Parts: sequence; C-alpha cells; structure tokens
Amino acid sequence: MTFALTKTRDNRSCLALLTAALLVGCAADPAANPQDPYESTNRRINNFNEQVDAKLVRPVAVSYQNNVPEPVQTGVGNFFGNLKDIWSTVNNALQAKPMDTAETGLRVAVNTVFGIYGLFDVATWAGLQRRSADFGQTLGVWGVPSGPYLVLPLLGPSTARDTVGWTFDNYYNLWNGVDPIGLRYSGTALRVVDIRAGYLSMDTSLNEVALDKYSFVRDAYLQRRNPKGWRRNLPVDMQENDGSDGSDGDGSIPADEPVAADTASPGDKPSIIQGPPVTYERAKPQDSSHTDKPQNSE
Repeated sequence: MTFALTKTRDNRSCLALLTAALLVGCAADPAANPQDPYESTNRRINNFNEQVDAKLVRPVAVSYQNNVPEPVQTGVGNFFGNLKDIWSTVNNALQAKPMDTAETGLRVAVNTVFGIYGLFDVATWAGLQRRSADFGQTLGVWGVPSGPYLVLPLLGPSTARDTVGWTFDNYYNLWNGVDPIGLRYSGTALRVVDIRAGYLSMDTSLNEVALDKYSFVRDAYLQRRNPKGWRRNLPVDMQENDGSDGSDGDGSIPADEPVAADTASPGDKPSIIQGPPVTYERAKPQDSSHTDKPQNSE
C-alpha cells in the first residue's frame, strides 16, 4: 500500500468551497437567526441530506452494526482514528498546546508500533487520552470569525470557517493519498458507515427530544464549535471573546439572557444574575415589660 497525492482531494476541497460560496451568496433572510442567515437554503439542503441518510446510509449502517463482528468494527474505528490523530498532533502544535501535542504524538507512535498501525488502541489502555483537533478549530483559536452557519450537501453542519478548515483537513488526510484508488474509495465508504453506525443509538432520542430537529442540531453544533474554550494556553489578552463565536465580541453577557450552569466551559466562573438591591431591616425587640404585664384598671 502506497501513499500518493492525487487530484481527488483537490476536487473535494473545491466542491466544498464552491458550495459555501453559493450559500453565502444567497439572499439572507432578515428574520433569521443571526448566526444562520441562510436558514431557508440550509433547511432544504438538510432535508436532502436526511433523505440520503434515511434511504441509503442508515440502512447500510444498521446492517453493518448487526452483521459485522464487534472486534472488526472496533478495529476499523481505531485504524482511522489513528490516522486522524496524526493531523490532530499538527493542529495541537499550531494551537500552542505543547502537552496535547506531545500526548497525541505519543499516541500515534504507540498505536502505530504496538497497535499494528492503529488496529488496537494500546495508547488509551496505557493512559494516553485522545486530544482531537482540526484546522477549523485552529482557525478559531487564533481569532478567525466563524461566519454564517452552513449545511453542506452530504457533509452536514458547518460554518464558513469550518468549511475552509475541512478543505485543509481533507487535503492532509493521509487516507486520501492511498493507491490503488479502489482501496481508497472502499476504505472511505467503510469509514462513513462506521461513523454512522456509532450514532444509531442517538436517532430515537434526537427525534423524541427535539421539537425542531434542524434547530436543535444547529444550536448544538454552534455551541460545540465555540472557540472560547479552546484558548486556554494562549496569552490572557487573546483568550477574551473576539466575536469569532458569533457574538458581538465585547465579552459581556446581556442582563436579560442568563447563562445556564451546564453550558459554561470548564474553568469559567459561574454567572451571577443581578437584580434590584434588597434592603433588610432588623426588627426592633419588643419590650416584654409592657406586653406581659396586665394593665391596671382604675
């Protein structure tokens, strides 16, 4: 098996960028969510993606989960996860995270050598945790605005920033350089099915919990891709909110929008919702000499 760069990755990257450009060029809905100005177009693409998933991807994933032995499924996930760790090591370094870079790089070395090219996750057993990172995250760490929310055909939720980041992730994905091409496409299809099989257990819960599945997925994606929690190793002046998460960038929270405790990132101080000042007056002690004694009647 050899690794040779081909034009396939260039075509995929150009397709993703072209799709993002077409979405951004569409007329924005003035009444839409500020982070989702192209909601009507995004919903149409989302409906198309759900049809493809319901008629093709999900049935194959169900069959894969039911018929392929679990050790084989685990090996597939481990192998492609090891390839992803290589690119995560590069992005952790670009994000100025030396500890995460060292740990992820050591994971790759251990799993490649002792795990037979990553088929067995020896690193996790040894206590080396996976520190996933991508180029869209790297852009967010260094202050690149997220841009509008986008739904890409077949690829799903994204933003303008993450679409650019995905093109780099795809270009430097070592699997896209595998030759022969038949092995490359077969492995890519296997990876897609394996990922989809991992989300099968969430389908029922998502349909039951979400009144509007599109809005639920969008809000969850934007919250997960908020770069505020990614900047812990940067200088203090660069850790402030610069608006790359879609906010106004002043770092403040409107008084009428309290923050839920479970949405705060680790290390953040809990927000205190201030109301009008309340003054408490201590009641004066009553004189028992007058209340306990009966009054003399004349």
